[in-house]
This record gives sequence, C-alpha cells and structure tokens, in this order.
Amino acid sequence: MDLTPLRAAMASSRNKTVQVVADSGQGLSRMARELHETLPNIGVVTQDAEAHVTLLRDTVIEEVATGLEQRGVEREEMLRRCTRTLEMCGLADLADRHPTQLSGGQTRRLAIATVAVLEPQIFVLDNPFAGLDPESSRAIVSLFREMPSEIVVLGNRVHRELGSSVLSLRDDSLSLHVPAPQEVSLPAPVAASIAAPIDLGSVSATRGGASRRWWQFKASTQPDFAVGPLPLVVSPSSVVWLRGANGSGKTTLLRAMAGLDGNDGVSVSTSLAFQHAADQVVDTTISGFIGDAGLISELDFDPEEHPLDLSASNLRLAQMASVYVQNRTLMLFDEPDVGLDTCGRTRAHEMLARCLSGGAALVMTCHDTSFMDEVGEYAQVSEVWV
Repeated sequence: MDLTPLRAAMASSRNKTVQVVADSGQGLSRMARELHETLPNIGVVTQDAEAHVTLLRDTVIEEVATGLEQRGVEREEMLRRCTRTLEMCGLADLADRHPTQLSGGQTRRLAIATVAVLEPQIFVLDNPFAGLDPESSRAIVSLFREMPSEIVVLGNRVHRELGSSVLSLRDDSLSLHVPAPQEVSLPAPVAASIAAPIDLGSVSATRGGASRRWWQFKASTQPDFAVGPLPLVVSPSSVVWLRGANGSGKTTLLRAMAGLDGNDGVSVSTSLAFQHAADQVVDTTISGFIGDAGLISELDFDPEEHPLDLSASNLRLAQMASVYVQNRTLMLFDEPDVGLDTCGRTRAHEMLARCLSGGAALVMTCHDTSFMDEVGEYAQVSEVWV
C-alpha cells in the first residue's frame, strides 16, 4: 500500500490529526499493521480492545503502567503519566478497579490509555469510538488534542468533532477524495402486534467476585458489581432501548436475562447477540454458524468461509443472523451497530425488522443515537434507562 498520501496529510494537518475512512473489508486494519511495521516510534490501538489488556495486573492503573515499566521509566514519572492519562480518558475513578471488571466502553478507553501513556510520535487507532458513550467520546477527542503525538484515526465514517484532514481508502489506494456518505436504506414499518405485552419482572444482575484464575496467586478482593432491580415489560414486534453510560450495567443485565453468569434468566425463550461478535463464533464455517442456507445466500456469504475471516461489518451481520434463526420470543442485541459500515447498517436494519416481523420482542443497547433514530423509523421503540 502506498502511504505517501497519508504522510503528506500528516505533514500538512493543522491539528496533527488525520482520519482515514473506508468501508469494512477495504483494509483499514491491514493498513494499521503496515504502519506499525514501517514507521518508527508508533503506537497502535487495534479494534480488539481486550487484546491490549494483559490480565496480569490487579488494577487499571497498573495495566496502564506496563509499557512504561518495560521502558524503565522512573516510578514518580510513571505515576504522574499514568494518573494524567487516566484522567484524560475519564478513567481516574476506576484506577484501582480490576481490569476484568470494566465494561466494554471502559475497556476500550483502557486500551487507548495503555498506548497513549507511551506518548508515541505517531498514534494510530482503529475504530476508537466504537461502543463509547458521548461523554467518553468527548474525553478521547480531548486526549488527542492534548497529546504530543500525530494522530491517525481509522474508521467507517468521518468524525467531524476531530476537525482533521480526511483521506479515503478503497482497493488498497489512499485518496484525498472522500466520497459523499451513502444513505442508509431502511425497511418498511413493522406492523404492531396485537399480542399482549410480556412482563419480565424486576431484572437484577451482578458481575465480579470471580474465582481465582489458574495463573493468579490469590483471589480478587474486588466487590461484586450489582445492577437492578429493573422492572422490564416488553411487547412483541417492538423494541426496548436499554440506555445508560459505559459501565452502568447494560451488558450485565442482558447477560443475566439470557441466563448467563449464574443467573436464572427470564421466563421466556431468549437469545443474545454478544457485544463482541467474535465471542459468538461456535463453528468453523458460515454454514454451521448461521445454519440457514437461504439467509446465507441473501447475505451473499460463502457458506464454507470461516466466520472470523469476514470483515467486521459482515461478522456482525452473521452474528445477528445466527440469533434471528433461533426464532426466540425475546432477542437481545448488545450494541449491534458497532463495526457496521453503511451497507452493513442497512442490512442490520433489515435483520432487526425480520426479527420484529416474526413477533419477537427486542431489547437493545446502543450508544449511537442516530442508529436508534433509524430503528424508530420502522419500529416502536421505548427507552429504559439503567
């Protein structure tokens, strides 16, 4: 890949920030790897935030300090830089929490902090705003502005708040020409169901307090995280939008409703699309993962392809399809918008509309209000705050 346009944009950018936008599967993650291999003094945060957490440290601030320790930074300087970075990332109040007890959005900010604290000359981030609530996104934008690094943000859409130079990537070619955003095509409105609402009762959940892992010398002393009770009533062919900041307990509630983590689950048949689509892959082929040849053909997937070889957007669609074919009364979707490009977003709405048309009740978490506004164009959406 010819990186000359990127280097030119970095040299001319007034605020040291350049964005590169592309549809899923066009090579953004590959570009991040090439940059890491060819440029000196570069730090990269990948799409997989959990990959940046070592699980060898008992606290968030110790995770952030790992890279500085490896570089022999003095303790006082290390503490200063870690404390400041956590403050900039909105994680200061979580400094002493165990890293495994963070939410998805908090884990993404931790991943960013572990690299930002090193103050690399060039800082590359692959889809850094995925799953972040608005306040967390603003904190990361502020972090970029305060860092001495040159920032390269890779993603599926332009973030205007960065005020940066923008390049587009298509067919392994970088260009200053950024195509006009495609319009998301929405399905026809779903007819309201005449079936009675379903009272799920008061939903409660906890996380934490896990038993000692095999590599740990002692069990965690961190207290459990509890959320609820939350009275919840759902209606067939309608959507409940579960809202709240990163760390408020939305994912914990969804997992409890699905009967995971030692919880009994709710009283109706339920399926859950995990926040991380890759965590749901249980087969080595698309055919085995989804199990519906007609739907696989509609999605234009190769039935013999491994799900993890799909682009991020198509993997999300495959995951949603695997939940849809289960034909459950209650379907739970944890941030289904994450990883979708415009085409994938259109297909995701089609999948959600299929679930609703089949009479399922949906409970969703999502920090992208524009995605939920789109859902509201074809479905009845009610909001419940956690």
